[in-house]
Amino acid sequence: MTTIDEIYAAINPLPAMLTAKGKVKPEVSFGVDANAGLAITMNWVKPYSPNEWDREYKHFSGKDFAEALGAATAFIKGLPSAEQAKLHNFMGKLGKLIDAGKSDGIEVDYLNPLLDTMKRLSENVITYQPAS
Repeated sequence: MTTIDEIYAAINPLPAMLTAKGKVKPEVSFGVDANAGLAITMNWVKPYSPNEWDREYKHFSGKDFAEALGAATAFIKGLPSAEQAKLHNFMGKLGKLIDAGKSDGIEVDYLNPLLDTMKRLSENVITYQPAS
């Protein structure tokens, strides 16, 4: 049996862990879902969103608190670093810009530098080895 104090102690570090991974204004809550078990829910402001209400959500259920906490913690540990997340977000936006340029018939002279940049960024992501 897990007490409320143990639950608080276990989930209180999670927002700081999310912040360390680059998540903005994270919130973490614990709940009991009817007919579904125990759950930890996390949310944070979407990257580069001008609106604080525009949030991403993750929900982790388990038959007991330890299972839900384990899933939530594993998710956070599996997130890319804040720097990697920013780079992936930028690459996604650059890719969409390149696709928009192609579909709008933008001249190759304008797109080639963007394509070269995307290629270099992709190679850096593939070969990046974070310090242990």
